[in-house]
Amino acid sequence: MGASSAEIDRQIKETRQQLDANLSVLEQRAAARARLARVAVAAGAGLAAVVGAGLVIYAMRRRRSPAARIHDAIPGRVRRLPSAVARKLKRSHPAAKVVVADPDEASASRAWESIAQKVVATMAVSAAGQLASRLVEPPDAKRDYTSR
Repeated sequence: MGASSAEIDRQIKETRQQLDANLSVLEQRAAARARLARVAVAAGAGLAAVVGAGLVIYAMRRRRSPAARIHDAIPGRVRRLPSAVARKLKRSHPAAKVVVADPDEASASRAWESIAQKVVATMAVSAAGQLASRLVEPPDAKRDYTSR
């Protein structure tokens, strides 16, 4: 008719032993996968640190021309300024008329014009050089320009 209680207890014990064996195998597999995952994460973090350090060293060691440093230091709006001014000047042309009454007066005027052009060019080059030297020098170099 029905199984005896001893038989039922024996089957329960066998089932528990099989379940315990299966659980221990699963626990071992999970522990092995966790170790593998930790190793993979550590390797990925190490690789990311090496790549990051390499990029930082590359950026610090890269020799850039002074022109490139000045180009990057000047904002884009300022760099586009000459083209914007040129467009505006192309739109409206002021009518200029030169009237020369006395040839002697015209030659004297040309001499002063030549001198003025040379002075303006010299001042512009000097100002540009001073601006470039301030842009190119490292930010930690503090100089007192007022004491000169």
